[in-house]
Amino acid sequence: MKRFTVCFLLIFGIILNAQTTYYVDDLIGNDINNGTKKETPFRSIDKINQLALKPTDSVLFRRGGQWMGNLILNGSGFKNKRIVIAAYGSGTAPVLDAKGQIAKGENASYTIRLFNQENIEIRDLKIKNCNPFEEPRKLDLKENTAYVNSPKMGIYIEGKDCGTLHDIHLINLEICDISGDMSTKNNGGVFAEISWSEDEAKRVKSNFDGFYTEGCYIHDIDRTGWSNISVWDRRSLKSKWGDTLANGKIHNWYPSEHVIQRNNKYERAGANALIVRVAKAPLVEHCVFKYNGLKGSGNASFPFSCDDALFQYNEASYTFYNTEATSWDGKKDVDAGGFDSDWNCKNTIIQYNYSHHNGHGGILICCDGASKTSFNDGTIVRYNIFEDNAHHIIRNSGNVTNTKIYNNVFYSGIENDLVQLLYHKSWNGYPDKTTYSNNIFYSLGKGNEFEFTKSTNNKFEANTFYGNIKNEPEDLSKSKTNPLFKSASSSQTNWKSYLRFMLQNNSPEIDKGIQIEGHPMKDFSGNPIQGNPDRGAFEYSKY
Repeated sequence: MKRFTVCFLLIFGIILNAQTTYYVDDLIGNDINNGTKKETPFRSIDKINQLALKPTDSVLFRRGGQWMGNLILNGSGFKNKRIVIAAYGSGTAPVLDAKGQIAKGENASYTIRLFNQENIEIRDLKIKNCNPFEEPRKLDLKENTAYVNSPKMGIYIEGKDCGTLHDIHLINLEICDISGDMSTKNNGGVFAEISWSEDEAKRVKSNFDGFYTEGCYIHDIDRTGWSNISVWDRRSLKSKWGDTLANGKIHNWYPSEHVIQRNNKYERAGANALIVRVAKAPLVEHCVFKYNGLKGSGNASFPFSCDDALFQYNEASYTFYNTEATSWDGKKDVDAGGFDSDWNCKNTIIQYNYSHHNGHGGILICCDGASKTSFNDGTIVRYNIFEDNAHHIIRNSGNVTNTKIYNNVFYSGIENDLVQLLYHKSWNGYPDKTTYSNNIFYSLGKGNEFEFTKSTNNKFEANTFYGNIKNEPEDLSKSKTNPLFKSASSSQTNWKSYLRFMLQNNSPEIDKGIQIEGHPMKDFSGNPIQGNPDRGAFEYSKY
C-alpha cells in the first residue's frame, strides 16, 4: 500500500508539472490541430477559450499575427509555476483586438479577461479595443449633453469573493487604441477590481497580493491608462476593522499588497494615466507620464485610499488643461497636473520625481472635507523638481493634515506669469499643519504668489525665495539670494534637463538646510547627504 501511494504521488506530480505549450497562428493554424507544435498550431481565440490551462502551461501567439475577439482564459498557475500568455517567432508583437465586441453575459468590452485567477503572466503582446463604427450613446449632464462610447478595456481582471489572488504579471505589453467611456474612470487600458456578491452571506474579503505591471507602453486610450477598485475600501483616519464609521458604515478596508508599477510609459490617456486604489505600500517608479488628460479633467497619476504609497523616479509632463471647448463634457478641467496624493491616503511619499510643463499644476495633495470619513494625512513631498507648471505648482486642497514638503526645487520661468507657487484652498475644509523646509522657490514671471486662504498652522523653515514673489511667507531662516543653479533657463527638453538645477560650487545653499526627522540618505541624483543638507533637490558634490 505504501509503495502504491508513493507511485501515485510521483505520477500525480509528473502530471501536475507537465508543461504544455500551445501555439496560435492566424495564417496556417487550424482549430482541429493539437496546437502543441509550431507546425500544427491552433488558429482562433475561441479555441484558446476552450482550454483548461494548468500551471506552467503557455499560450503563444505568432508574431506578426492579428486576432479579433475576447480572450477569456481558464485556469490558474501555482507559485513559481505561472500560466504564460506570450508571443513566439520573429517580427512585430501579436495584435489582439476586441474591436468593441462584448462577450456573452458581460456589460463591457474587453480584449483579455481574468476572473478569480492567479499566477498568470501576460507579456509581449499588443492589445487594442477600438470600434471605429460605434455610435456613441447620449449622456445627460446637469449643464450639457455629451456623447460617450461604451466602456472598454484592454485587460479586465476581476476577483470576486475569492480570498487573495497572487502574482498577476503584465510585462512588455503595448496597450493602445481603447475607445472607451469618458464618463467613468473604471475603463481603459487595464482595469482591475475586487467585487462581491449581492448576498452578504457569501462575501469573502478579497484582494491581490502581487500585481506587477512592468515595461509596458499604454497610450491612446479612453479613459484611464491603468486603474483598480475594491469594495473592501471603507475606513476613516483612525478606525479599525469592524468599527462603525461616522457615516454609519463598517470599517472593512482590506488592501491589496505588492502592487508594483515599474518602467512603464503612459501617453495620451483621455484623462488619468494611472490610479492605484486600496493598496498597502504600492510602488510606482521609473515611469513616464506624458501628454495625458487630453479630453477631460485628470492628474496624470495618483494613489487613492492607500497606505505608504511610494512614487519615485518618475517623470510627468504636458498633462493637458482642457477648457470648456476641448473637454468631453463641456467643463473646464479641475485637475491637470503631474502627481497627486489623493484622499483617504496615509503617509504617501512622492520623491525623486520630475514634474514639468503640466497644464494645471505640478502636484496636488487633496481631500474632500464634505465626507464624514475622509482624510489625507502624513504626505511627504521631497527631493522633486517642479519646473514651469501652469497656474500653480503645489495645490493643497481640503482637510489635508500633517504634510511635509522639503528639499524640492520649485521653478517658474520668465514666460510663466500669475502662477500660484503654493496654493492652499478649500475643498469643504482647509489644510492644517503643512511644513515647508529646505526648498528653493525660483520665480521669474510677473505676479507669481503664495496663496494660503484660511489654511492653518503653516510652517516655513530654511527656505529660499528668489525672484518675483508676492505674499512671501514668514521664515526665520529664509534666504532671498540667488541659489546659483548651474543654469536657470527654462527647458522644453526631457528628463536629463534636471541637471540644470544642480548647485554651483559657490552656491549659498550649500549646508544651509536643516535636519529633518526621517530624512533620506541621498539626494535627487543619488549623492549621499552628510551633515546639514543643502537646500533644493541636489546635494553639492565636487566630484
